[in-house]
Amino acid sequence: MAGPRREAVYFLSVIFRDDDLLFLLSVLMPTSQDTARMLRVLREDPEILDGMIADQRVFHHLLDDPMSVLAVSPALFFAILLARVASDLRRELFTFEHSHGLTMALLDGPQVRELLDKRDVRDYLTDMLVSFVRVNSFTTSVRVRKGVWRKVRFSDFDIDHLVRYGSGLHESLRFPVYKRIADICLFSLGIFAPSGTPSGVPLPFLDARAMMSASRTREDYIAQGASFYALASRHREAHSRQMTGTLSTLAQKITLAAKPLSVMSARYLQPFREAPPGATPAPPGPAPDGPDIVSS
Repeated sequence: MAGPRREAVYFLSVIFRDDDLLFLLSVLMPTSQDTARMLRVLREDPEILDGMIADQRVFHHLLDDPMSVLAVSPALFFAILLARVASDLRRELFTFEHSHGLTMALLDGPQVRELLDKRDVRDYLTDMLVSFVRVNSFTTSVRVRKGVWRKVRFSDFDIDHLVRYGSGLHESLRFPVYKRIADICLFSLGIFAPSGTPSGVPLPFLDARAMMSASRTREDYIAQGASFYALASRHREAHSRQMTGTLSTLAQKITLAAKPLSVMSARYLQPFREAPPGATPAPPGPAPDGPDIVSS
């Protein structure tokens, strides 16, 4: 591998496989005869695609038939869960934050909902979650001194590794490194909740959890995430990919952006947390201990 993940697509119609779209059609339009035409419609009309992803029949199909999780890609799985979180947030006002052993209720549910209603942010979060299902490593040559180089192995879920790797790159090549470091911070804040980590780890993210630094606090992840999203947003590659606005929003609202991930982790990834050997994970659904957001 030549470096950390460099390309990302934030339009779900491109991310999804045909099998994902066929799954949506099988659940919502089982009698449809013109499958080819419907696939074209879903590829070309994001409003219709978003509506189908958010349809509660799709979410409940995953609940009622745990094996159906195996029939969809990680991208569709996370898109469905984020759509469910967005639906939850439309009925709820308060969120909770856990820090230094204290729990604080915040009246920011509407702000979190407004952020998640932005398609570019929602698609970004979906693609980001997929990127953490598997942690990758790569090897590159590092200059030790004039005329002397050695091969060094880096992980794409280790902030210190990526800082070291990025420091050896020309500024024009640093965009994927800036973005990846910021993504690690946001992901860690939302899924692992540093300084308030729930018991167990979501099974899709065990590799990532093993790489998480115990030395960084929640405040560290917030500060570093905001800083690197800001750097990424100002990079010329962000402009060429039309990502400047999305990355700037995440830089300014990283704590809000982490909230949907926290709700998803607590409510709907709970059944997939690390289980005893031989145990069968339950289908996704509300966690027994309740959510981190309450209704008005």
